[in-house]
Amino acid sequence: MTCDVGIVGLAVMGSNLALNIADKGFEVAVFNRTYAKTQKFLEDNKSFKNVHGFETMKDFAAALKKPRKALILVMAGAATDATINGLSEVFEKNDILVDTGNAHFRDQTKRAAELEAKGLRFLGMGISGGEEGARKGPAFFPGGTLSVWEDIKNIVEAAAAKAPGDGKPCVTMNGKGGAGSCVKMYHNAGEYAILQIWGEVHAILKAWGVKPEKEWEVLNSWKTKKGGNHENMLNSYMLDITVEAVKVKDQVGAGGADDGTYLIEKTMDKIGSKGTGLWSVQEALGAGVPAPSLAEAVVARQMTMQRDIRHTIGEKIKMPTPAATTVTDEMIEDLFWGAAMSIIASYAQMFHCLQVLDKEFDFGLNLPATIATFRAGCILQGYLLQPMTKAYEADANLCSLMVAFAPEIEENLPRFRRLMANVFSTTDASCPVIGASFGYINTMTAKTLPAGQCVALTRDVFGRHGFKRLDKEGDFNAKWPELQ
Repeated sequence: MTCDVGIVGLAVMGSNLALNIADKGFEVAVFNRTYAKTQKFLEDNKSFKNVHGFETMKDFAAALKKPRKALILVMAGAATDATINGLSEVFEKNDILVDTGNAHFRDQTKRAAELEAKGLRFLGMGISGGEEGARKGPAFFPGGTLSVWEDIKNIVEAAAAKAPGDGKPCVTMNGKGGAGSCVKMYHNAGEYAILQIWGEVHAILKAWGVKPEKEWEVLNSWKTKKGGNHENMLNSYMLDITVEAVKVKDQVGAGGADDGTYLIEKTMDKIGSKGTGLWSVQEALGAGVPAPSLAEAVVARQMTMQRDIRHTIGEKIKMPTPAATTVTDEMIEDLFWGAAMSIIASYAQMFHCLQVLDKEFDFGLNLPATIATFRAGCILQGYLLQPMTKAYEADANLCSLMVAFAPEIEENLPRFRRLMANVFSTTDASCPVIGASFGYINTMTAKTLPAGQCVALTRDVFGRHGFKRLDKEGDFNAKWPELQ
């Protein structure tokens, strides 16, 4: 028993994480369902003398120091279940299983309980950062058996990305049960929303007639643009990759030609998705948390997948072609603030969901510590996470993240309104998440909702559901004429 930790699954993520951990000086055992893949991995990385491959799960387990620690990096679902079952047969009391897949937090809570009943310990630990993050340092989101953390944190913290400024590892123990997977689900929901916001910014600029060369120049300038009290307000990894997407030229390696045209113009408008975004929205709705930006991000992806239907409908409904627009600096400024407030609204919904679910499931989340782990290694990393972390450090029960950006919202909401009026009246750009974010800010900052008053009474008209009054306590019904 000489290995500090084991990695099960040697696809892209597993192999890169194994090398990352080995780089930090740990002895790493690796196992793959097909031994030929293990052999190839060892041959390709023979300079790593502290990486050891095993043909059977029994031999893999025997090589691990007690309490044994195995990180599972296989396909979510049946493959993960089979791996957990296999390890359960060769592991002993107090050994640790870590599932790194994108699993629903309810499933991880169940897994934790089942394995704890067998005397084993469990972490559901999502990973963000993709292939590059796994190799150089990702963000980790662990949750499960609380006693596990002291036994494994030296390995995970060493492998994690380090935040700019304070150099802290981008990982914290999020809590018990499925806490880590819940955080990863909403991390992914935020990713869906913010990627879609940047896609909609591109759609608006294109609808305004902005050429690609000018577009990436504008977006690139936003990395260092001051917004209210915040230097480099929108500087982020997702803005970086959006700039790359709009400026890259077509190429032979991408299936096209090195002809100087832009790849984005030849890219099919269909976006794949996994379950995490949908699960997050379902949980939000079930918990009564309004999350329209997160929901519209999922719906937006679903609409891209309906390409054949969209083309058929487009042939039958001839939409008018908008007139050409002359873009002004004022319009670009309005768009900057529309993007900024949409991103803030999306994060506000994401963190509100985590606050409510934490109370419902008693995870034990430390929200500012969780937010701080997004600062490096993952797709959400960016400047705004710094003031967001500080806001929740100052008040862990903050009613809404939007309050922390009150000066910016108060001053620039008129710009957001003007942007929406411009886009809807003069272009054919589709911007469901930016639109939902505008509606969220308008609605959640309103002390009275006239539409709510009207619907409360109409429900009483047709169903005698009753309503509440502003001037008295209690439930009331009014007398209505027979209308049917």
